[in-house]
Amino acid sequence: MMWKEQAKEHFIKCKPAEGCGLLAQKDGIDFFWPCKNLASHVNEEITFAIDPLDYAACEDSGAEVLAVLHSHVEGSSEPSEADKKNCKIFMMDWYIYSVQDDNWYYMSTESC
Repeated sequence: MMWKEQAKEHFIKCKPAEGCGLLAQKDGIDFFWPCKNLASHVNEEITFAIDPLDYAACEDSGAEVLAVLHSHVEGSSEPSEADKKNCKIFMMDWYIYSVQDDNWYYMSTESC
């Protein structure tokens, strides 16, 4: 999956802040859409917040947003309580990448 490699590169560049982005699809092809993490500049209690302009630009490109992606810089890729809560609120699948452990966690809307 090429998009996972692209997302990993983006997340590593975002350190020490969490990275974020979207899994999107256009013309049957899945791809990673990098997003600015607004939380890294505003509030240390909130670990990531996707810039709504980036989300809108992804949709405006004609792509369908399939999932939210973000990284955990330290620790495992297991979802935090905030991850579970936001997965339910936004009703979107969630992918979490652990930079420390180099692994992924997938959380579907049915399992969050």
